[in-house]
This record gives sequence, C-alpha cells and structure tokens, in this order.
Amino acid sequence: MNFRAIDDHTVGISLDETTTEKDVLDILRVFNTNGAPAEFVTEAPPGYSAPLVRTSKYLSHPVFNRFHSETEMLRYLKRLEARDLSLTTSMIPLGSCTMKLNASVEMFPVTWPEFSRLHPFAPLRQGRGYQTLFHDLENWLAEITGFAGLSLQPNAGSQGEYAGLLVIREISCQPR
Repeated sequence: MNFRAIDDHTVGISLDETTTEKDVLDILRVFNTNGAPAEFVTEAPPGYSAPLVRTSKYLSHPVFNRFHSETEMLRYLKRLEARDLSLTTSMIPLGSCTMKLNASVEMFPVTWPEFSRLHPFAPLRQGRGYQTLFHDLENWLAEITGFAGLSLQPNAGSQGEYAGLLVIREISCQPR
C-alpha cells in the first residue's frame, strides 16, 4: 500500500470505485485500528459552491441501464458509429480513430488488474516490470522499423501527427 504523507499528522489515501470493503479493512489494520469502515466515514464538504451542486438525478437515461452484455453494448456503439463520420465513409483527421480501431480482444488485457492497477504516483521501483516492458517494446519497434530510436509517447494519433510535424520541421531546418 502506498500512502501520501501530507504533514506529520496527516496522510492521503486515494480510493476509487474498485475499492472494496476488504481494502478499507486492510488500510485500517495498517494503522492498527479495528472497527467497521462505516464508523470512520464522514461526509466531505463539496469542493465547489452551492449553485454548482447537482440536485437532479444522474445516469437515469435508459441508455445507462439498457445494455447488459458486451455484445449488446457493441451493437449499440455500432449503431451510433453508423450515424457518425467513419473511416469507412470518409477520412477522419487527427487520429480520432485511435481507440475505435482496436478490437475488444486487443483491449481486454489492459483491463487485467495485474496490468492496469499501478497508481500513477507509485514509487518507481514498483513499476520495474512496466519499465522493462516499455523499454523492450521501444527497442523491438526501432529494430523492426530501422529507426535509431523511438518513443511510445504520445498516446493519441493527433499528438503523434503533431510530433511528426515537429520532427519534419527540425530535420528540414538542419544545414545540409
């Protein structure tokens, strides 16, 4: 577990929708505290002013409860895609196809907890496997393409196009 030291008497703990009651109990045990998690819950004041506080229901539209399988969801997305500009009907600028063109089976491994749960601020030593994976991939791609080197950043097609333009500008400005 990683905790963020704020001062001598305060630590920061980040939780999200994947946090279970067992996770909270484990955290309480770290601090040698017994009891049910509900005993320690307090309502945090909102970080925004009263006019911005939501008073209406949310996620109540039927679309949020209509689809109960991946197949149903993919069919729904396909219907929406058919209404939109598509690679099959036109050219889409700026890499907006980055995620749409990845098959579900290709995306599935990135949801594995062993792969997807590293916190962005985890100590560097806890990400050694990721570092090895990225280093090896960069080297393999450079070898395959014949490039002297490459980067796995940026993540989006639009950013990649921009990075490419910067490289072209740099090369074209060098003396020959």
